Order: sequence, then structure tokens, then C-alpha cells
Amino acid sequence: MNNRKENKKGFTLIELLAVIVILAILMMTAIPAVTQAIAKSRRDTYATNAKKFIDAVRTDLFDGDLFVKNGTQEAGSICQAPTNGTYVAVPITTVVLERGGKTSSFGKDYESGYVIVANTQTDSSRSDKFKYYFVGIDKGKNGVENYIEENNLNRSSVKAGNATKNNISAVTTGPLKLGEGTYTLDAICEGD
Repeated sequence: MNNRKENKKGFTLIELLAVIVILAILMMTAIPAVTQAIAKSRRDTYATNAKKFIDAVRTDLFDGDLFVKNGTQEAGSICQAPTNGTYVAVPITTVVLERGGKTSSFGKDYESGYVIVANTQTDSSRSDKFKYYFVGIDKGKNGVENYIEENNLNRSSVKAGNATKNNISAVTTGPLKLGEGTYTLDAICEGD
């Protein structure tokens, strides 16, 4: 006769190990998917914020809230829209956004970059036609390293962790190849 009393209320060690192994496998597949979703979201937000910088510059330029730092326009004067075949550049570090603007969606301060307003009209007898471009990198080497037109700013134009500043310094010297045309520097303008 067996006098042992069996406990039917718990898990055996093997059952507990099986549950742990299953949970570990689920975590190994879930963590990369969540990490990838976060990275995509940060790149999407970076592109959205770049468009906000463009909108702010568009408003400030035509409201007379930007002043010439240097270029062919008179230093210290109100920044004017670029003339035919030229561009005006505004450093993103001087642009004030309604919300945020100091740090990127990656949590790093913006290091350098510009909103570029190019007058694509080369015929002086016709009305001005402006296109807006963005280039900008944060201190974590995240950002848009090539001049991207406003309509083309999206997740794929944002690099995470490996963007370079090679093209950014060319803004202050010109000429710049933007899209189909090449434009000369009219002015570097900043907010007050």
C-alpha cells in the first residue's frame, strides 16, 4: 500500500520549464518587431518635423520675420524671397516651431541643417515659383543628409545613426544642385 499523498495542485518542473522556453521564443520574435516599429515611427516623425520646419520658414519669410545674416542681400535687412535662379537658406537651429524643434524624434539636439527656398523660375518675365528643400542632422547622426524637396520628405529619406554632414556645408557657399536645376546663394537668413 502506498502511503504517499500526491499533490495535484501545482506545476511540475518540466511544465514550468516548457512555459519559460515558449515565453523566451515569443520574446525573441516580438522584441525585434517592436524595435523595428519604433525605428520606423521615429523616422516618420523626423520627416514630419522637417515639413514643420519648412512651414515655419515659409511663414516667417513672407511675414518679414527673417533677417539676412550674409549673402547678396544686405546684412541685417529683412530677408527677401530669392530672386530667379537663386536660393535663400535658413539654419534649422534658428527656426522656432510651435512645439519642439530643439531635439529630433531620436531624442538628440539638432546639430546642423537648413531649410532652402529656391526660386526655380529662370525667366525674369514670369512669376516666381518657389520650391522648398530640407537637409538636417542631429547630434546622433540621424537625419536627412541630401537636399530633399518638401513633397518627397518621408521615412525613406531619413537615415538613422549613419547620416553625414557632407552636403550641409555646401549650402553656405553655393551653387547648389537641387532637383533639376542649379541655384546660386542669395542669402543666409535667420530669425530674430
